[in-house]
Amino acid sequence: MSREDSNHQFVVAIDFGTTYSGYAFSTRGDFTEDPIEKIVTNVWQAGDLLSDKTPTTLLLKHIEPDSRQEFVAFGYEAEDIYSRLPEEEKDGYFYFRRFKMALYDEDRTVALTRNTKIKDIRNKELLALHVFSHSIEFLKKNCFDKFKKRSLQNEVDVDKEILWVLTVPAIWDDAAKQFMRLAATQAGLPGDRLMICLEPEAASVYCKYLPLERLEQDATLHALQPGRRFVVVDAGGGTIDMAVQEVTDDNKLQEIDHVQGGNWGGIYVDKEFEKVIEDIVSEPILEAYRLNHTSDYIELLRFFEKKKRQTQNSTVRLSVPASLLTYVQDNLNKTISQTTEKSEENRDIKWRREKMQMPPSNYQRLFDNVIMQIAQQVEKIMNSECNRGTDLILMVGGFSECDLLQRRIKESFPRCKVVTPSEAGLSVLKGAVLYGHDPTIIKGRAAKYTYGVAINRPFDAKIHPKSKKELIHGKLYCKDVFDLHVKRGKIISIHQPPVKKSYVPLYPEQSSAAIRVYASKGSVPQYTDEENCKYLGVLTVNMPNVEKGLDRKVSALLRFGGTELTVEGIDETSGEKVELQLDFLAGGP
Repeated sequence: MSREDSNHQFVVAIDFGTTYSGYAFSTRGDFTEDPIEKIVTNVWQAGDLLSDKTPTTLLLKHIEPDSRQEFVAFGYEAEDIYSRLPEEEKDGYFYFRRFKMALYDEDRTVALTRNTKIKDIRNKELLALHVFSHSIEFLKKNCFDKFKKRSLQNEVDVDKEILWVLTVPAIWDDAAKQFMRLAATQAGLPGDRLMICLEPEAASVYCKYLPLERLEQDATLHALQPGRRFVVVDAGGGTIDMAVQEVTDDNKLQEIDHVQGGNWGGIYVDKEFEKVIEDIVSEPILEAYRLNHTSDYIELLRFFEKKKRQTQNSTVRLSVPASLLTYVQDNLNKTISQTTEKSEENRDIKWRREKMQMPPSNYQRLFDNVIMQIAQQVEKIMNSECNRGTDLILMVGGFSECDLLQRRIKESFPRCKVVTPSEAGLSVLKGAVLYGHDPTIIKGRAAKYTYGVAINRPFDAKIHPKSKKELIHGKLYCKDVFDLHVKRGKIISIHQPPVKKSYVPLYPEQSSAAIRVYASKGSVPQYTDEENCKYLGVLTVNMPNVEKGLDRKVSALLRFGGTELTVEGIDETSGEKVELQLDFLAGGP
C-alpha cells in the first residue's frame, strides 16, 4: 500500500523475527529533525541482561471447558514463567518458540492456509494464526505502554495517526505475506494503515540514512552515492535474504536483481548443536529428555545461544543442566563422558562436571554448512551478468555479527568491501521505521517470479494438445493455458501502471469467476501444470450484472511493484469498480 499522502504522526515498526522480535517508532517531527537518532526502541530485561529485542517465544494457557487459549506471556517473561512451572502442569500450556519459520516453504510443497497448525515444544498443535496474532498483539500493547511512559498516548489517535510497518523476509512467497497481514489485523492493527516491508529493503534504507562515518570507519567508501551498486546480505535467525540494490540518480534505491536466499539462518547452527547432543546420547534419549525436562532443555539451548554470539578462538566451555547428565546416566547406565568416547565425530568433546568443553574445530563445524550455503549464494549473485561490477557487500541482521560468518565472506570475496554497519542487529527494525516515513525511497523492485493465471482459450487442434481439450457450454476450449502477467527479474517501478487483463464470462448467467494464479522461477510456462509452475492462489472476479449475458468484460489491474501483490477491478461495460479478491491462503487449486 502506498503512503505517499499519509497523514500519520507516528510510524511503529514491528520486526517479527525467528529468534528475536521487537518494535521501534518515531514521530514525523523526529524523522524530519534526525531520522536515525530519534528512533525509539524498547529495552527488554531478563535478570541482568538488557537487549533491544526479546525472544520470539509465546506462552498460552489452555482453558477448559471451552478449549480456548489465554495469553500468558511473550519473550523473556514467557521463558521465565514456563521454566518455573512444575513438569506435571506443563500439559496445560502451549509453549511456542522460534515458530516464524513455519511460514517458509521455498517451493510451497505444503499449502499455507488459514487453518494451518503448528506444534509447540511438546508437539501440541494450535492454529498458526492464533499463535502469530497473540504475539503481534502483545508487541502492539507493549508499544502502547511505552507511549504512556513517554506521555505520548494522549497525543495520538492510535487508529488514525499511527502507520504500522511489519517486516517480512523478501524470499517469502505471497501466501506467507498475506498470512502475516491477516495475523496483524486479527491482532488489532488497522489493515488500511498497515504496510508490509521487506527486510533487506529496510536494512538498505537504514544504511542509506546512516552517516558515512558510522557506516565505514575509514570514510573512503563514499558509501551509497548515486550509481553505487551493493549486495545486502540480511542474515537473520531463520532466513538469509540477499538483495542487489542500486542508488539511482535521484538518490533513491532500486533493486536490480530478484531477491535470493534460503533457510540458512542462525537457528540452523543451533540445530547442528542439537545433532551433536543427539550423536552423543542418541536421538530417542534427547527427545525423551526434551519432553520430561522441557525447562532444562530450553535452558541448554539458551546457554548455547549466548555462547554462539561470542567470538570463540579457543576451547568452548558451555554450561549444561545437571539433569541432562543424570538423565543419561539413569537411562543408559553410562556417564555422558562414556557415551561421548564412542562417538566418531565428537569424541574430542570433554565433560567437566556441568561443563561441556568443545574444541574449536568441533565448534566451527557447527557453522560450516550454513556459512558455506551463504557464501555460495553470494558468489552466485556476484557472477550474475546483471550484477557485474558490484563490489560492496553490506552485512546486516543479528547473525551477520557472527565473527565466523564475517571472516568467511571477507575471505571469499577479497576484491569486495565487506561492511557490517553499527547496530547491524537493529538495521531492519530501524530501517522499517524510516521506510514507513518515506516509502518512495524504494524506486523499483525486480519481480521475484514469473506471474500468470490459468485461462481457457478457443481450442486449436494445430497448436493445442488433445489432453487439454475441454467442452464448456457447447464450445471447445484449451484449458490450463498460462496467461503471462510479468516475467521474473523484470524491474518494476513503484509508479508503473498496473498490468491490465480482461476477462469475459463463459456462459450468460455467470456472476463470478475464480481464476487460478500461478508462478514460475524458470522460463515462461505454456501450461499451468508444467513442472516449474506452482499454484499460488485464486483471483475472484465478480461480475454481478448479468443482463448483457456474454457481452460483458471485467478488467483486473494487478500491481506488481509493491511489497505485496494487489489488484483492482473495473467493469468495462459500466466503467464502475468491481470487487476483486486475491487469496493466497485458499489452499490447493
